[in-house]
Amino acid sequence: MPGTVQHSASCPVQWTGGSAFDMHVHTNHSDGLVRVPELFAHLHRRGLRAAVTDHNTIAGVREAYEREDAASIIIPGIEVSASDGPHLLIYFDTPRDLSSYYETSIRGHQGACPHMATDLSTETIVTAANENGGLVIAAHPYGYAMLVRGVLKAIEVGMLSPEILDNIDGLEVICGGLSHALNIRAETYAAEHNFCMTGGSDAHTLREVGRAVTTSADPLTPAEFLEAVRHQKTDVVGCERGPADNLLMGTQVMTKYVPYLPSGLAVHIRQGKMRLRK
Repeated sequence: MPGTVQHSASCPVQWTGGSAFDMHVHTNHSDGLVRVPELFAHLHRRGLRAAVTDHNTIAGVREAYEREDAASIIIPGIEVSASDGPHLLIYFDTPRDLSSYYETSIRGHQGACPHMATDLSTETIVTAANENGGLVIAAHPYGYAMLVRGVLKAIEVGMLSPEILDNIDGLEVICGGLSHALNIRAETYAAEHNFCMTGGSDAHTLREVGRAVTTSADPLTPAEFLEAVRHQKTDVVGCERGPADNLLMGTQVMTKYVPYLPSGLAVHIRQGKMRLRK
């Protein structure tokens, strides 16, 4: 039976027993402000675990796995930004598996702004992840704003063929940074098309970690947890950021993009032209 999705009235969210992973966390190794030692302290305080999913880099995962307790609380992951817009969350059982995927398929494909689009298409990213045994989840499927940062939005505007979904395992149905309405759309699509579902905060600051989580009834290792996600034996609980929180986090994170303003603008222009041609 597919898992349940609960939209919490309170933040940070609460859960009982088992395992709880925030499946979408950025560190200061990409465009986040979260330092790895601070992340570990926060996770331990809350009895929470997380997937480290920096943009187009695994440096945050590598720093995390220098700690002895990482293997029990950190899922190795990456958020890859496609040249045609969408962001893909890709998870692996071990940091070695993630490193193999990164070194053969992602490294060297980052743009001038490392946090933004690679030169890889969505199809190329997904195909390589499948070949390497990764769990592929469409991040914020209908977001963000006017930007085509989600797979379902890219399909909706004609930039991607629906066939891409044949090689994607699941959808992020509660993304802390997306609106409630768009998260509901993602949840409805996942349920109707039998996709596995995850929840993650899309945290770039420490206070956001744990806003949305994926849970299991049993205490599981990170690898066991990913297997439970694949077989739809997990649940999702979370809440979305309000406009004020989004503005605050956006203002803080913008400092990571200031050195790359010209190249970042070029990415937006190029992707905008791609959308207009469709």
